[in-house]
Amino acid sequence: MLGGSVLSAMAVTLPGAHPDLASLRTALEAELGLDLPGPPTAEAEEFVRQCAAVPGALHTLGDLLGPDADGFRVQLRAAPVPLLQALERRRLLELIARSGHLPVAGPYRAAVGAAGPDRPPGDTGADLLVHLEGLLRPPEQPPALLAFVAALAAEAEAGLRADLRAWLEAHLERTGAPADWLAALSPAAARGSRTILVLRIERDWAGPGYRVSAWSQAETQAGDDPGLALAAAETAVAAEDLPAEVDRHLAAVLAAHASDANDVLVECILPKALGNLPVDQWPVGPAMGAGPLPLGVRHSVVLRSWERGVSRGLRPYWNRKSKRLRAHGHLSDAKAVFFLDRPEPNLAALGAQLWEEPRICFMQEFPPSEEPGLAADELGVALTMGLPVAVWCRPGFDWHTAGRLDEILDVSSVAELPGLVHRLRREAFGNAEHPGHHLALLWDEAGRWPDDAAARWRAPDADEDRG
Repeated sequence: MLGGSVLSAMAVTLPGAHPDLASLRTALEAELGLDLPGPPTAEAEEFVRQCAAVPGALHTLGDLLGPDADGFRVQLRAAPVPLLQALERRRLLELIARSGHLPVAGPYRAAVGAAGPDRPPGDTGADLLVHLEGLLRPPEQPPALLAFVAALAAEAEAGLRADLRAWLEAHLERTGAPADWLAALSPAAARGSRTILVLRIERDWAGPGYRVSAWSQAETQAGDDPGLALAAAETAVAAEDLPAEVDRHLAAVLAAHASDANDVLVECILPKALGNLPVDQWPVGPAMGAGPLPLGVRHSVVLRSWERGVSRGLRPYWNRKSKRLRAHGHLSDAKAVFFLDRPEPNLAALGAQLWEEPRICFMQEFPPSEEPGLAADELGVALTMGLPVAVWCRPGFDWHTAGRLDEILDVSSVAELPGLVHRLRREAFGNAEHPGHHLALLWDEAGRWPDDAAARWRAPDADEDRG
């Protein structure tokens, strides 16, 4: 904070440089996109103090005063260089105004930390920006304002998310931000570490139903970390009881590990033959004393491939494409997505196209085959070629009424798909004709699978787990 003597010295220079403080205040507020605190004043020292309360205002004032303000600029050397330039600040205020429908409590707490100060009461976008810009953090950590923008982008829909990320990346490039800031503000880091409910479902070949296993795992855990077993053994479950079984495991995760329901991601490991199971549409909530809602409305739900996970032979292809997803998934690339609106009779030719380096996402506007194994159809070829992301339409999707899948899922980058699919599932609730009822999303990176997947994803023995 600037000392009173510096502010007084600045005030002394103002009458000669710009005697009309009222017009100067108007010009300064227009340039900042912010109002100065307090009422207009004819006292130069009070005016300077008002400017000092708004990050960047003194430097912007120096620019407005022009060549006759040498004395002011001499004193300005004692003021910290503002984080934002005037144009950056105005643009960010516009973006924050567009995000008014989003809750800011989570992004704010992610920015300032659990022990950080509370948000200013009755904060508007401008008040919040000024508050965050004025907070100090250790030099190895990015400023709280930048951390807030990154966390807010992680919560926003596709268009606003892209604009917030573009603003952030432009600022980081302008300022030459250190590498540890870049890592801390990446999309994955900004989203934070969620708890994952991992479900594995397969047919019970000894009976008419299914066998279900469940784990909870932190999103940042490596694949070879065993996580926490929620079931001591695989459970035989009748088809009609699958939603209640999933609801029971979800309630256990929420009670034991997740402070916020939004922090839970549901991953369901399925053989391809079960790829049309409407997992995201199963009602959950009663196990935790709530009314039933579709799982995919409450939580983000993604699928993973059992066959590929246990195949060592497919691992090199899968690793290659997963690395591409991590490096380029957040970038706009028209070749990243391969779309089919009808079955492809030449699966070998399809495989050759999917092998191309940019391809990381496969979309098909029709249900996959329910034949076992990966050689049976188009989705199996995509999995074999290592593509970590796939979207398909389950039975019931009709493009005549819903529109084309590639238009429904029109995103600027593959990384936006989970958020968009989750939003479509929420929009579909209460609307029987909405395409969100019929979308399956596979998000299946190689890095989070264990080396011995066949052993890892069997339900652990209760005695071994305690030992």
